[in-house]
Amino acid sequence: MLQSVAILYHPGRHRAIEEAEWLGHQLRDRGVEVFLGDGWDPQVVTGMCCDRDLLVALGGDGTILHVARLAAPFGVPTLGVNLGRVGFLAAMTPTSLHEQVTALVEGEFWVEERSMLDVECDGDGVSERFLSLNEVAVARGVSPRAVHVDTFLDGEEFMTFTADGVLVSTATGSTAYSLAAGGPILYPRSTDLMITPVAPHLHIGRSIIVPGAVRVGLRLSSERTAVFSVDGSDERTLTPNHSVLVRRSDMVARFARLGPQTYFYSAVAERLK
Repeated sequence: MLQSVAILYHPGRHRAIEEAEWLGHQLRDRGVEVFLGDGWDPQVVTGMCCDRDLLVALGGDGTILHVARLAAPFGVPTLGVNLGRVGFLAAMTPTSLHEQVTALVEGEFWVEERSMLDVECDGDGVSERFLSLNEVAVARGVSPRAVHVDTFLDGEEFMTFTADGVLVSTATGSTAYSLAAGGPILYPRSTDLMITPVAPHLHIGRSIIVPGAVRVGLRLSSERTAVFSVDGSDERTLTPNHSVLVRRSDMVARFARLGPQTYFYSAVAERLK
């Protein structure tokens, strides 16, 4: 039985706030301790992660991704409710949630663990660390010219890509930017990593899948700057003096699921019709 739940919503979506308030009333009526908050405020999210049985994130895939990343160090599972079309991170809609409130209170959900990435970006005397759920990108940004990106596997030089960008993705990220760049879809619990060139120039335009234990290095080999980003945010300007190291994290993102364990394949079939 659920004892304590935090409901986190997209503050710019009126529907998300309405659904959060509705769910809060339903859970309180069933004796559950409920906290509501802004899912895009890191302090609010992390403050609500302690001693909770579950987080419910209402919004789009971006909101669910943001909440799940912040919740990962605390080990609390996130139930994503997508407002609109069924997303790849959330198979639930407000309608399906309304039908399963009792099942939720009774703890009839299962937990799916997704691999994450530890990311180090070093250069110009500054070292930064990030936690990623989707992907790490080194891309040309607003420049019309391609970038040259050296890639390394466990410290050994692998290939130099001339492309609009290079992505290192998790299985979760395989349905995000990497999919748009023509990459394959990995099953959700895969621990493999995927290297995907974006619009490669005079290179084979295919992703390379490597074991999750491999450390992937990225470095510019041209004089032009590039844009480094983690999960589509945390953007930094990258110069040839910078190096990026990506490895599978010991942390995992935990998602609560109320549907069947085949939900992912149904979502793929629906989204890619």
